[in-house]
Amino acid sequence: MGGGVTFETPRLTLRPMGAGDIDAIVDGIGNYDVARWLSQVPYPYTKADAEEFLSRRAADGAAYWAIDAGDGLVGAVSIDDELGYWLARPAWGQGYGFEAVHGAVTHWFKNGPKTPVKARYFLGNVRSRRVLECLGFVPAGIETHYAKALSQDVASQVVALDGGAWAARQRFELETERLRLRPLERRDARALAAITAPEVVRWLAAIQPNMTEAAAKAFIVKRRWQGLPGFFLAIEDRSGRLIGCVGCGGSPVTATIFFGPEYWGHGYGSEAGGAFVAELFTRFPIEAVRAEHYTENQSSARLLARVGFERIGERPAFDDGPGARIYTWRLTRKRVSRAA
Repeated sequence: MGGGVTFETPRLTLRPMGAGDIDAIVDGIGNYDVARWLSQVPYPYTKADAEEFLSRRAADGAAYWAIDAGDGLVGAVSIDDELGYWLARPAWGQGYGFEAVHGAVTHWFKNGPKTPVKARYFLGNVRSRRVLECLGFVPAGIETHYAKALSQDVASQVVALDGGAWAARQRFELETERLRLRPLERRDARALAAITAPEVVRWLAAIQPNMTEAAAKAFIVKRRWQGLPGFFLAIEDRSGRLIGCVGCGGSPVTATIFFGPEYWGHGYGSEAGGAFVAELFTRFPIEAVRAEHYTENQSSARLLARVGFERIGERPAFDDGPGARIYTWRLTRKRVSRAA
C-alpha cells in the first residue's frame, strides 16, 4: 500500500511528503527531544539527511505521510511492514500524534492487506507507549537496535495489532449497574430531540434547545463515534430508553453530560459520567479531562465532585452577558489511577 494517497482526519491532513517539506523536516527531527526517540535518524540532522530520506522514500514506495495541521508539516507517519511516526516538539500535547496514527491505522485496515501491524518504541518513551496502548497494540517482545542519535544500542518494546483487535477497539459500549452507554445512531433522533428542553440545554453551548428531529439527526451525524474525541454517546436505562447523552471534544478534552428533566435526581449523572471519563483514559493518551459549568449550576458542581473532578479556576462566560461566570474543573489520569 503506497503513500501517494491523501486523506484527512478531523484536524489533520495526511499527505505525501515533498521537497517543500524539507525545512520543516529538519526543524522537527533536528530537535533532540524528537531525534532521541528515533532509531534511524542521526543527530544533528541536516538538510542533506532530509533530502536523502525523501529520495529513498520515493524509490521504495513506502506508505509515508506528512502530518499537516493546516500550516505545513508538523510530523510524519508511516505504515507498511511496520508503523512509525514522529511529531515536531512544538506540536506535542495537542493529540496530533494519536490522531495521525489512528488515521494511518484506519487507512491500513480499510485499504491494505489487513495483516497485523507492528510497531516499536524505546523503553522509557511513555508518550509513544501510551499512544500505541490506547490504539489497542499489545506487547510482542523486546528487541535491541542501534540508535544513531544516541550512538548506542537501545532496548525497544515491540507491539502488534491485528484486524480483529482493531475492529473491537472501534466499538464503544459501557455498562454500569443501571445504565448502558453506546454510540448514537440515526434512530435516536426523536428521543434525543425530546430531551433537549430549554431547562436542560441552557447550560450547554453545543446543544440547541427544543431540537427538531431533523436537527437531532444532523447532530448525531456530526457527533457520531469515530474513534477520536469529538463525539457523544447515548445513555440508556435498562429498558433501552434513551435518557441522556455524554460526550467529549476539544483540546484539552472536555466532557459534557445531560439528561432529560424527568431523569434528574437519580444519581445517573455520576454513574454514567464516572464510567465514561475513566474509559477516556483507556482509549486516549490524555493526561486530564476537563469540564465546565456556569457558577450558578450547583447540581453540575456536585456531580463533578462525586466523579472525582477538582475545581481549578473560574472565567467569564463571554457570550452570556458581563455578569455570567463559568467554573472550570479537571480530572487527571493520576487521580483516576490512584482511585482504581
